[in-house]
Amino acid sequence: MKTGIMLMSDRGPDGQPMDWRAFLGTCKEHGLEAVDLFERMLSNVGETVTGAKRLLDDLGLEPSIYCVPTDLISPDAEVRKQSLDTIRAGIDACHELGITQLFSHGGQHNNEGEDALLRYVDGLGQAADLAAEAGLTFSIENAGKMCHTHTELKRCIDLIDRPNMKVTFDGGNFILAGCDSHEAAPLLADQVTHVHIKSFVPDPERSPRPFRYCPTGDGSPDYRRIRDVFMAAGFDGCMSFEPEGGHDSDWMRSLDVLSEIVGETRS
Repeated sequence: MKTGIMLMSDRGPDGQPMDWRAFLGTCKEHGLEAVDLFERMLSNVGETVTGAKRLLDDLGLEPSIYCVPTDLISPDAEVRKQSLDTIRAGIDACHELGITQLFSHGGQHNNEGEDALLRYVDGLGQAADLAAEAGLTFSIENAGKMCHTHTELKRCIDLIDRPNMKVTFDGGNFILAGCDSHEAAPLLADQVTHVHIKSFVPDPERSPRPFRYCPTGDGSPDYRRIRDVFMAAGFDGCMSFEPEGGHDSDWMRSLDVLSEIVGETRS
């Protein structure tokens, strides 16, 4: 098991641009071992996959998963076709990085309903087939309005029915969807290939979601409990901190705690 971070942006906890390369070096001092690389972030900062791989090598870090933006739910066939082209480019990036996991995000926040779900199942099935031909696992997370609950995500993955179609489990997003992350974990454990880490405490004054970010180890969910459920199912992947929530999440403290949670599996 590895301690990871989602490299989604070049913005720091104050929302201002940061030296993201130096940031990764600092994160390593707090136990970071692996990095989730996002195509959109690399594109925004003018970095290539080759350059990112070289940087990680220089820092003594490794890539964990490559993340591409898609809309495999769109009713527009051309949009879905372009998304499959993005999947193909992501597969090439995985090969260059020497990794076997591809993650797709997008489309889930502005689509809902049975027709949209069936389009999503079809699009994800095509993407999973492309990934399988390349020897990769392919995953989505619980997010937005589509597959945001553990029961709907489970149904979606089961309908796709591909052995390489997996789940990136986001414990914090289940809370935002009104679900219990600890109930979701055993339901999805056999299909989990990657984990996103963020935590919340109740904040009734916030609307429409009465929660506030907090450091990992505070609030909910209990990632040790979730870790143990996944380990019992054979999980040995990456648990990646999601650097959101600004200073409320205390990013370095969260990494310290996450590295402890992961490190306990080696003792």
